[in-house]
Amino acid sequence: MNPTTTTLTTPTSEATSPTPPSPATPTIDTVVFDLDGTLVDTVADIAHAVNRALQPAGLPALTLAEVRGQVGLGGTALVRRALVKAGREAGHEEVAELQDAYLTAYAAEPVRHSTVYPGAARLLDELRGCGVRLGICTNKSGRITGELLAALGLTERVDAVVTGDTLPVRKPDPRPLRHTVELAGGTAALMVGDSTSDVRAARAARLPVACVAFGYHDDVAALAPDAVLTDYATFFTTVRGAGIPLPATAP
Repeated sequence: MNPTTTTLTTPTSEATSPTPPSPATPTIDTVVFDLDGTLVDTVADIAHAVNRALQPAGLPALTLAEVRGQVGLGGTALVRRALVKAGREAGHEEVAELQDAYLTAYAAEPVRHSTVYPGAARLLDELRGCGVRLGICTNKSGRITGELLAALGLTERVDAVVTGDTLPVRKPDPRPLRHTVELAGGTAALMVGDSTSDVRAARAARLPVACVAFGYHDDVAALAPDAVLTDYATFFTTVRGAGIPLPATAP
């Protein structure tokens, strides 16, 4: 099934404070993945794009480590990190211009170095094979997300994609996550991510959450997810070991 995005114009207000999932978790029929730092390693392409935007402004380039630490906070955070590094202050207009330049550069070359994490594609196929619906919920723009998924062979592997511009709100608000589950046709979901935004969105949506240890957060255990995945090869045993029920037909 091809991924679908939908724009809702009148969402109701939701609290985003962390709330633990229900103790009686039903059997998971949907798994929703974050994108950057979870399914795909995109940090090199993001660094390349943001540094192309910073150079004409006379701002210092960000290292891969600096970009890695800011990815989960969005492009504006990357621009502001460069301004702090240069000891400069900038108004809203300049930050917006730099952000736009970054996104333009990124859209021009979204998949120069990005790669799917080891075992991720196989896991998606295994989950689909046992009847689990699959979704991607990312704060990345829809234009870049679509090109990235197509280039890496992930488009046809998922049932729904919700991006940073699908709704008027983004993670950690729970509405994009809930919307992804609805579009995928599921009812009981597991969130898989790598950041505080992913954990907070899952908690607010009252869904269990697993975090990958190989993503862009240095210490995912500190985020207190329900499970920590050291690699995708051990997904099923790790998730079941955390008390999260997967379909009986799952490996």
